[in-house]
Amino acid sequence: MIKDVLAEILENRYISGRLYRLVLRLPKEDIKEIKPGHFAMIKPVDTYDPMGRRAFAFADFEEDKAIFYYEVFGRGTALLTKRKPGERLPILYPLGKRLFSYEGEKHLLLGGGVGLAGLTLLAKELRKLGKKVFIVYGARSREHLGMLEWLEKEGFEYEVFTDDGSYGRKGFVTEILKEFSRDWVVHACGPKPMLKTIKRMNTGHKVYFSLEERMACGWGVCLGCVVKTAGGYMKRVCYEGPVMPMEEVVL
Repeated sequence: MIKDVLAEILENRYISGRLYRLVLRLPKEDIKEIKPGHFAMIKPVDTYDPMGRRAFAFADFEEDKAIFYYEVFGRGTALLTKRKPGERLPILYPLGKRLFSYEGEKHLLLGGGVGLAGLTLLAKELRKLGKKVFIVYGARSREHLGMLEWLEKEGFEYEVFTDDGSYGRKGFVTEILKEFSRDWVVHACGPKPMLKTIKRMNTGHKVYFSLEERMACGWGVCLGCVVKTAGGYMKRVCYEGPVMPMEEVVL
């Protein structure tokens, strides 16, 4: 059941690059219903300027705390950085109908930039189910690797790539696909060029994309987040997604 509540801000802090960490208090009974792949629509300000909400993936939970990571891209997220602990934000959740698949025993998670936040909850759920998990995290430079702290804290096996070689391996996260056998299920979330590269490589892995598109409503009404599918149809990322098999999506 979708809820629309005013959630108390517990933390809203700058990490590095353009990345911030936002923590909101939510009812524990609601948190139990949220699964990997679900997202929320959060209104950054109390006014009508800007009017719309912004989409954020649920990245993690700690008791009654819902944790989100976001990058500053435009006016809405810039205004969100000004909000202080103790203030309240309108949040609509849980959204998304098509979530991650847990099928398979070995799972390779590829996160590009803040896209990693769309996979962290999945990583924890897969580990809980006894699956093998390997995470690959990439960004432009060391400055933009703001989620390293989360990776180190959680203790997953992982590899880091940076475009400029300032940390980890120089290159792109997609290069790791050549090093993993086809029995690894791949889950990827990140910028569209990264997803296009994975599709073009066609390595034979079973691949799921967690898609990031601009959304106005979050529940399938505005049709602002549609993507073309291989069958020639248009599907709404917020409603028929956000997770879709790679072969189904035309990028």
